[in-house]
Formats: sequence, C-alpha cells, structure tokens
Amino acid sequence: MDQPTTSLRDAIEAAFDEPEPSQAAPVLSENMPAPASEPAPAAPGEPAAAGGADLDALAEGETPDKPQRDRDEQGKFKAKEKAEGVQPGPKPGPKPQGERAPASWRPEVREHWAQLPEPVRAEVVRREVEVQRTLQESAEARKSFDAVMRTIAPYEAFIKAENSNPLQAIDNLMSTAARLRTGTAPELAQMVAGIVRQFGVGRFGNTFIEQLDAALAGQPMQADPQQMAMQQALDQRLAPMQQMLTQFQQAQVAQQQRVAQEAQGAVAQFLERAEFGNDVREEMADLLEVAQRRGQPMTLKDAYKAACLANDRVRAVLSQRAKAKQAQAGTAAAQRARSAAVSVSGAAPMGALKQDTTDVRSAIEAAIAMSSR
Repeated sequence: MDQPTTSLRDAIEAAFDEPEPSQAAPVLSENMPAPASEPAPAAPGEPAAAGGADLDALAEGETPDKPQRDRDEQGKFKAKEKAEGVQPGPKPGPKPQGERAPASWRPEVREHWAQLPEPVRAEVVRREVEVQRTLQESAEARKSFDAVMRTIAPYEAFIKAENSNPLQAIDNLMSTAARLRTGTAPELAQMVAGIVRQFGVGRFGNTFIEQLDAALAGQPMQADPQQMAMQQALDQRLAPMQQMLTQFQQAQVAQQQRVAQEAQGAVAQFLERAEFGNDVREEMADLLEVAQRRGQPMTLKDAYKAACLANDRVRAVLSQRAKAKQAQAGTAAAQRARSAAVSVSGAAPMGALKQDTTDVRSAIEAAIAMSSR
C-alpha cells in the first residue's frame, strides 16, 4: 500500500521520482494542500504513478478527479472536440421557383398565378425551364440557319424558277463543285458542254461559241454589231421612261427633305414655347422613336407631358407647384369663408320664410326685425 505523505517536501520528492527526467517538476504554492498519499515508484518503462498526475493537475489549476486535457507541441491545450452526434442544422435552401409567374406571361394572366394549384405551378415552371434550356442550346444552330438563309435570299427567285428549295439548291451546287474537282476529263467535257448549251447558246445564240473560242484563245472579245444595234435602240426607247423615273426619285427625295425640315421647325417652335422643352428633349426623342417603332401615334404635346413625368427634376418642380397651388386654393377658400361670416347681419334675409309666432318673445323679435328693414 502507498504510504501517506506527512509533509510538502515528501510530495515534491515523490514527484521527482517520475521516469521522464526531461519533464520539469511542477511548482506548488505553500497554500496548496498536500496530496493524501505518496505515489509508488514506477518501474522502468511504465507510466508515472497516479500521484504525479494529480500534482500536474493541481499545478495547472485543475482538480484531480477531472480528466486532463491534451497539449500540443508548444505546450498549449488543444481545442476541445465537438460532441459526437451534434451536427449543424440544415441551411435554408433557395426559394422555390413556383412563387412567381413566368415573365413571358402577359400581366393580366400573371394575376391568376396565385390561384393555380401547386402541382400545376410546378409543372409550368418545369416546362418553362425546359423551353429556356432548349432555346439556349439551339441558339447557335438558329444563328447558323439565319446566316444561310440571308445568303440564299438574293437568289430565291432562281431557286423557285427551277421548282427547287434552298436545301436542294445547296446540294446541287456542292455536288457540281465536287464533280469539277474530282471528275475525269470526259466527265468535265460533258459538264462544260451542257453548261454552254444551256446558259450560253440558249441565251446568246451561236455567236456565243465564237466568243467562247476567242476567250479560250486569249483574244480580245468582239461585240456583236447586231446586238449592239439592238441595245442602242432599246436604250433610246427607254430614255424617256428613265428620265421620268429619275425626276420622280428627285421629287421624292425633295419631298422627304421638306417634310423633315417642317418637322424640325415644328419641334423647334414647340420646344421654344414649352417651359421645360430644353430639359426633356432627350426623353421626348426616345418616346417618339419608341412610338414610331410600335406604330402608335403620339403628338408632341403627349410626348412632352410623358417626358416631364419621366424626368425626375422636372417632376419634382411640377409637384411643388401643384402643392403650392393647392395651398393657395385652400387659403382663398378660407378667406372667402371669413368674409362671408363677417358680412352676415342679425336681420333675417329678405327671402326668408315668415314663421308664425308662438309666444310673446317671438312676436316682439319678429316686429323688431320687420321694422329694421
């Protein structure tokens, strides 16, 4: 059994008997109570006795019956580990998407969104998300298709004349280009001969063969005298019509310029008369442009009123003026009421109805009133 220590010196000597010589001995104050028993000497390779652990705990201000806290390499206490099983609560997720109606709906239709059942709203939101994703994924394809159609647009008349469609026309052109690059000499000869007969001789006659031969031989092209004569005769016949068309175009341009100048003059005069014309001219221009794009008629006066309400500074001035006008109207009404109250006399009005006297006092007052007129 462990022998009880009778003094503080014995406790200190027992603490120095620990197997780790490198560890510093704990410092005890004189007022600290001595341990109840002396620790037994530890065998080599075994941990220190319980008495030494109690002294370490007392030196750190801890009670012996409490569990010791682990230290790190610097000698500081390690942070306490969180209790097992305690986990943070779930974070609030994003708001459901079904709270708002789709932005593509018309305003009057969006007013009925709240009355729809929840499954219906969820299905609508799911469908809207799918549509938006599909539009985003197909954006590049639609751009490519639009570019192809813009390229083909100038030649739609030729495609329709051949009872074809854009896709078939593109396929024919690409197949012709492929045969020109990969075909044999006999195939190319037959293809060129067909082109000459269809688009050369068929349009210009047999003289096209001579012109083609001269072009292949590198000789200068000679115009057909008969064709030149026909072209000159045609130009002479079309000259009056061409002159009339030129005059009409000039008159149309002059009329457009005149209308533009008149419009500019009218706008300038209106802005000069309008008090805030110079302040809201940019807003007026935007409103008129938007109305023109939508095909909605709008006068300068309407644009001016809307622009004044859209401009913060002008709207503030107009609001102050309205308040001042209301205050003046109230003051004038009060003044009129006071004037009317002062002008009222004790006599009964001329048009007042005559009341029958019911007592002596009423008869006397009526007689006085009648005599004072």
